[in-house]
Amino acid sequence: MSHRIANESALSDLERRVVEGIDGEEPWTLLERFADLERISGSDDEVAAAEYITDRLDAFGVEYERYDPELYLSQPHDASVSGVDRDFEGNFVKTVSFAADATVTGSVEYVGSAGPSFLDDPDPDEMQSEPYADVGDLTGNVALTAAGSLSIRATRTLEAKGAEAVIAIHQHEREPHNGIATPIWGGIPELDEQDLIPDIPIVHVTKPDGAQLREWAESDDGVTVEVSTNLTTGWFECPLVVAEIGPSDVDTDEFVLLHGHYDSWHVGITDNATGDAGLLELARVLDSHADEFQRSIRIAWWPGHSTGRYAGSTWYADAFGLDLARNCVAHVNMDSPGAKDATEYTDMSCWTPEAHGLVTDAIDDVTGAPSQERFPFRAGDYSFDNLGITGFFMLSSNIPEAVREERGYHTVGGCGGNSDAWHLTTDSLDKAGREELVRDIRVYAVSLLRVLTADVLPFDHGRNAAKIHSAVQRYDDAAGEHFDFSPTLETLTRLTTEIEEFETAVSSGQVAPAVANRTITELSRVLTRLNLVQEGRFEQDPAVARQPVPRYAPAEQFDTGTLDADERRFLTRQLQREQNSVVYEIEQALEKMPTV
Repeated sequence: MSHRIANESALSDLERRVVEGIDGEEPWTLLERFADLERISGSDDEVAAAEYITDRLDAFGVEYERYDPELYLSQPHDASVSGVDRDFEGNFVKTVSFAADATVTGSVEYVGSAGPSFLDDPDPDEMQSEPYADVGDLTGNVALTAAGSLSIRATRTLEAKGAEAVIAIHQHEREPHNGIATPIWGGIPELDEQDLIPDIPIVHVTKPDGAQLREWAESDDGVTVEVSTNLTTGWFECPLVVAEIGPSDVDTDEFVLLHGHYDSWHVGITDNATGDAGLLELARVLDSHADEFQRSIRIAWWPGHSTGRYAGSTWYADAFGLDLARNCVAHVNMDSPGAKDATEYTDMSCWTPEAHGLVTDAIDDVTGAPSQERFPFRAGDYSFDNLGITGFFMLSSNIPEAVREERGYHTVGGCGGNSDAWHLTTDSLDKAGREELVRDIRVYAVSLLRVLTADVLPFDHGRNAAKIHSAVQRYDDAAGEHFDFSPTLETLTRLTTEIEEFETAVSSGQVAPAVANRTITELSRVLTRLNLVQEGRFEQDPAVARQPVPRYAPAEQFDTGTLDADERRFLTRQLQREQNSVVYEIEQALEKMPTV
């Protein structure tokens, strides 16, 4: 692999200069330092990593702020599964953040599996089905599931059925992946949400250990085990670093937020030391070109990603919510770039619909590599969806699927798809590629520059509205005679027409750039929220899988044949209220469109 740019003629002069300034020396030096640091949030190693970042920013002369918020985190320590009536001791057992700290004993009952991976495209049938619907009362029993990376819905269902503990069998032969069990985005429950945190021990075991437990559980004699977990859950003060780089002679409060987490499971080289290295390299290179920007860039390193369900970015979304809502034109997440042998952008990168052209053009121009649009995952540090902010690149490049299959990798949520690295002790320096990392940093640089330097923000909300229209049409088809979404569809059609006219007026110079940018940002605030979230602007949706236009997604239950007459009427009333709100929000956006 070389550093050759695929289509250098497509780059502006500034883009070429920035791309040429990016190299592997500074990023690789950070990786070598972080390879000695187990950066679990709340630890001394995490503080050492933050201080390394601030020391380098000082050396570059880049201005930054260090905050030290108190975050609600759950640090897993030890876990075990041992046989009571059989000779068994789990070989490599892990508990998960926000599981209960407890020891229990029970008979093992195998309950099958439930729930898709968050990397899968949403499947309406799978999303609406109840996990473990055929499983009966589990009181006194330990539930054994093949769900692997256990979904939040599955955990809550098994607990509600009375399970004393849950054992999840991972696909990994040697070591289960680390994980987290709370659905509460940001870790901190509101006063009436505390019961959402699991109250039972949850452990992950390897595939061979799980196979043995399943064999015994399904035998006539069964098997009884003791499950023990050891965690520290509470408040931790954690460093959070935000650098700001911007033009000195442009009068605007607009900014782009570029961010990634610097805490990790174990040393976490490709999740996410490579992202931290990329953020630092972009801070170094972009700072010398700031006076060529039209708006500022903030570069943030988050703690609390792994043990706090994105606690650091959520704290920032809360503490700076009004500033973000008023002035942030886009957020860009840098997570797991530069995995060795990652050559495509097809499985893990995602973006909101209006950013599609921007992102795919940058990938094409810098790399020429394949790319594929995916509906944005409710995962990573996408803590800014409820604010209605355009977002792109939750994760970065990926190892091609054929290569992963050849190597026997199972599906994971990061590290370029390397299941021998993601959330494991083996996510070490050899899992990163120097050439791949430089290439990915350059892709980020070009896509960022095309936002930072644009007179008019390069976001296509006509495409955004069309995507939303398509999703609502699907719900309308599913609802059939039970509910009519035509008021939403008609209002979206009006909006699409208005956006087309607006874009024509902007391109012909009839709309001033400042007015155009304000309009584009307001459209993001409405359409991003409609496409991605259910809760309020300054709230957080739970960390569970979602479908496009989630406020309307329950309409698909009409098509399942599982609702009785009363339930259909209940759902009709719910959707009527949602539709009133949605149509009103779109009409408000229409009223704010500039007249030409």
